[in-house]
Amino acid sequence: MEKTIDTAIVGTTDEILLFNAVGITAFPVKDASEAEKTITKLSQRECKIIYVTEELYETIPETIGKYQFSAFPILIPIPSGKGSKGIGLKRIADNVENAIGIDIF
Repeated sequence: MEKTIDTAIVGTTDEILLFNAVGITAFPVKDASEAEKTITKLSQRECKIIYVTEELYETIPETIGKYQFSAFPILIPIPSGKGSKGIGLKRIADNVENAIGIDIF
């Protein structure tokens, strides 16, 4: 039986391996295609939260859309060592605007 993974991170750089130290299983990938396969496998293993580096997050819109309205897994973009592109904050702003009808950011 495979080990249950509740929280994971998927990214293209070795920087994500640091997350192993805090209990988040890291899955380094080479490209968007490999990331999509990894996210699908994690979903099948009932992973609850998957962090995805922003650079990679931008390249997999079909996968993001596939899980957008499902309870799990939750796909969360995070900045890499290169700095933030603001993708996570934009998602929050869009969700707030949809919920209350106005942009408060």
